[in-house]
Amino acid sequence: MDWSEDLGGLKLRISRDANSPQDMIVEFDVRDRDLLVKKPKLKIEFVTQRLKSKWQGLVLRGGNKDKKTAFNGELPIDTLRQTLELKNTPFFDFSGEEIESFCVAKLYHRGSLGEKRVPNRFPLSRSQAQGAQQITQPKDAFDRSANFARLPTKTKVKTRLIQLLMACAFIGVLFWGFSVEIWNWETSSRNTHPVIFWLLGLSLFPMLIWFQGKLALYKYVSVDKSVTASMSPKPNDSYSLSEMVSGSAEVDIDNAIFRVVCCNRERYRYLHHSGNSSTWKDRFHDFNGLVLYEEQVARIPAGSSLSNYLPKTRDISFDQMFATLYPQAMISKHYGISVYWEVQIIHDELVDTEIPVAGVDRDWPFEYFFQEDKVES
Repeated sequence: MDWSEDLGGLKLRISRDANSPQDMIVEFDVRDRDLLVKKPKLKIEFVTQRLKSKWQGLVLRGGNKDKKTAFNGELPIDTLRQTLELKNTPFFDFSGEEIESFCVAKLYHRGSLGEKRVPNRFPLSRSQAQGAQQITQPKDAFDRSANFARLPTKTKVKTRLIQLLMACAFIGVLFWGFSVEIWNWETSSRNTHPVIFWLLGLSLFPMLIWFQGKLALYKYVSVDKSVTASMSPKPNDSYSLSEMVSGSAEVDIDNAIFRVVCCNRERYRYLHHSGNSSTWKDRFHDFNGLVLYEEQVARIPAGSSLSNYLPKTRDISFDQMFATLYPQAMISKHYGISVYWEVQIIHDELVDTEIPVAGVDRDWPFEYFFQEDKVES
């Protein structure tokens, strides 16, 4: 590993503990002997931020990044060479499509300050292959009318009843506006005319009717997503599809494809503008997409449990995910690199169903993604 630039009489170097890769070893090389008597203080921070070319906000620029302090205190050295161990620090240098991550060291003593980045590259080879969206969000081709026709009668009746009520509400609001001649209402120059709110309200009803119809299409299968989300895959273990997916088929499902996919996610925030207000919202960019498993299931009868008809052989392995993806390195819940995987149910006629397992909601052990025999000195 490389040494940092001089902070004012001190250089640092970071490496991984071969026996405990989630821990970091920080080496100090004191170039100025006077530092030993000045009792300097050192601060080590890990930063994840949006690429400078994509920063937003003229005032609230702090929303573009987040940081975590790993060490802040008096230098633990009494010789020219010394080391410090930082426990459970899965962070590493990274530069992607939206974010970058790096380590910063700050040296304080008698009012002076030195600040430099410390090289902290991930010691194993990892790609940054793009095109993950095609894997994690494949194009959903389905027949809307055929999908709806195959739904249980109870589901179809309930959906049509809700849509009918929404249509009646639309007609009621429409006639109310005409009856009161809302376009003739007076308003001050500072306020929006009531007719604008009336038209906006009317436009919502067709959207809600359409959304209710689309929501009903997913009800051809009932899935208990908590069963999949509770799984904690480990290296060198195998799993069966029947134990990963729990639920029941509401209609006959023929030739559905079940896939297990994964990817890395760059997680960041963007400044969303709405009228005169601005709000920081979470967003992500997928990369390093992998298909870990794919199997076509000939038939699942209506009313049956999915696990009774899904493969029971333990042939699903996550080893490729651990060997290929970057380990999870979240500075905060908003910024960093996460690991994501999901089970997909893909069908040509029915809408696709996804069972997501977001890595940001769990702590993926760093050592799962680390192969000791490949560590570079």
